[in-house]
Amino acid sequence: MYKDFEGYMYGVIGLHGTITKMIKDLTDKLVMLRQKPNLTEIMEIEPNKLVPGRFYLIQYNFNGNYIWCPILALEYKVVKNNHILYAVNLEYLPPKFKIALFDKIFKASKNFFDKVSQSKFVREEQPIKFLNFEFMYKSLKQNKMEWAITAYTIKDFQGKYKIKKSYLCSIKIAPEIIFADMKRHNTKNMIEMQKSLAGQEQIRMSQIIEEYGKLIESYQEDSIEYHKKLALFRDKLKLFQD
Repeated sequence: MYKDFEGYMYGVIGLHGTITKMIKDLTDKLVMLRQKPNLTEIMEIEPNKLVPGRFYLIQYNFNGNYIWCPILALEYKVVKNNHILYAVNLEYLPPKFKIALFDKIFKASKNFFDKVSQSKFVREEQPIKFLNFEFMYKSLKQNKMEWAITAYTIKDFQGKYKIKKSYLCSIKIAPEIIFADMKRHNTKNMIEMQKSLAGQEQIRMSQIIEEYGKLIESYQEDSIEYHKKLALFRDKLKLFQD
C-alpha cells in the first residue's frame, strides 16, 4: 500500500484540480466517515484507549472550546496525575511537506504497511511503533517544524477528560487523516456554541471566531510560517484561561 505515496498524492491532486480543493474534499470525506463510522476505516474509541503509533481524529477541550484535531499519536505519559498524549497535529504541517515526509515513511516500511492494510477492521491494525516521539521530533526538527508536536491532556488530575471524542483511523484512509483541515468545521461548531453562551464567555468566543476567521482567510498552503502561526494559535482557542 502507498508504494509511491508522493506519486499517488500528486495524482489525487490532479483529479481534484488543486491542493486546496483536494484538502477540502478529503476533509469532507473524513467528516462523513466520522458521522457514520464503518469500523473498517474509522471507529469511535474511548479516549483512554488511545495508543501511540495510530492516526486519530479527536475533539479536544481547549478550556471550554471544543476543537477537532487530526493527529498521529506518538507517546503517552502521566505527569503529576495528568494523563498526557504527545501527538503530531497533522493540520500544523504544510501539505507538500507531508507528502514528502510520509512518502519516505511508507517506502521505508513497505512490507509493514502492506500487511497492516490487509486487516479487515481498523481495530485489528497494528500500531506503527517506529513512528514514536523521538523519530518524529528529529524528522520535524530537521525542517524546523517541531512545534507541530502537541501535548494533549487525555484526563486531568481531577479525573476529567479533555479529549471529548476520539475516532481511530485506518491506514486505508491515511490521505484523509493526514491532509485533514478541520478549521471550517471548527468554525461552524464555535458559531453554534456561541449561541448558548452569555456574558464574557460569549464575547470571548466572538473574539476567537473573528481571529480564527482571519487565520482561515490568510491560508497559505505551503508556507511554513503560516502553519507555525496556526500551531501557536492553539492557546488563543481557549474560551477561558487556566
